[in-house]
Amino acid sequence: MKPICFPTTYVSASAAASLRALFLSVVTCQPFAGRLPPDMRTLQESGFLDVLTPVTGGEQRLDDMVREFGQWGRLHAGGAGLQAAFWRQRLQADALAEEGSSSQLISQIQGRSIPTRGPAEPDRLMPARVFLYLAQEFDRQSCEVQRDLARHARLSAELRHALTGENDVAAGGRNQGLAFEPAGHEDHLWESRLTAWARLFLRQPYPSPVFVTSSAAVVDHVIASVPRALRLLPEALATFTRPPVTVGLPSPHDVMPRLAEFAVSSLSLLEKQFATDTPETAGARGAGPDVFVLPEADPTHVFARFLTGVPVERVRRPDERPWRHTVLVRVPPAPVEGAGGITPIVD
Repeated sequence: MKPICFPTTYVSASAAASLRALFLSVVTCQPFAGRLPPDMRTLQESGFLDVLTPVTGGEQRLDDMVREFGQWGRLHAGGAGLQAAFWRQRLQADALAEEGSSSQLISQIQGRSIPTRGPAEPDRLMPARVFLYLAQEFDRQSCEVQRDLARHARLSAELRHALTGENDVAAGGRNQGLAFEPAGHEDHLWESRLTAWARLFLRQPYPSPVFVTSSAAVVDHVIASVPRALRLLPEALATFTRPPVTVGLPSPHDVMPRLAEFAVSSLSLLEKQFATDTPETAGARGAGPDVFVLPEADPTHVFARFLTGVPVERVRRPDERPWRHTVLVRVPPAPVEGAGGITPIVD
């Protein structure tokens, strides 16, 4: 059993660094098979990333739509293709049209009329899949820009040192990449991301009660959708994120067994380590991980709250069973640093 990353489908270097401090491996839900970015493929090959693809097929239609969006972005958004279209929110409305089909996405751009017809289930899922794919590309390109900026700062620092003998402290010094905070690009259109992700995930839910996100906005939104949420107390969280090393127990870097235990525990036991989370406490959350339990709420029921229109036709797994509680974990991305930091920047 593994935790599931949501609602973003791109796992960046900074996200992986934070997640590896807590988990041996994680699951990501991918909208299309065989389209994993190279850096995520490396994480998959290392055994850290497990890829779930609830729906397969449609890759050629995806390529056609990506070309259309890229052309629209270049012509109308004043930018470079897909990223410009995504920033301008061109994708938001039609990409989540549950009762439409992939033709709606292209038709809006081309100004064509859309024939009225009853879409099949793959057509209903295609808009959400395309949206998630484009969001993933947007996230990947944003991280690439960050790396390029850090590399530029490092080279500038080396040149400054060569000319003047001085070190640029802001750039982390010579031979070290710039230390910078994650840009928060994963929060762009987060409500649309959550809706699209829920629609895809509920098609074939992965058997786990634990869901991980870096977005505080997503956490607040999910918590607001349920009658009650419990938050792990600070003193319990301190020992939870740094468990003692004990012979015979799982690695201290894998907190998944304890999270899974929360999902089946009695409320009386949970209330010894958790307190009721309220909107007033949201602003008091720290920079580190946060753990929440949504009592008496199976994950499929929690995420179904974010869907409208035609229900998702689910494919049930043989090992599927309801969970008593849903566990939500917020893990902020780690800063990406150069030599001596968490994730080296390489040419």
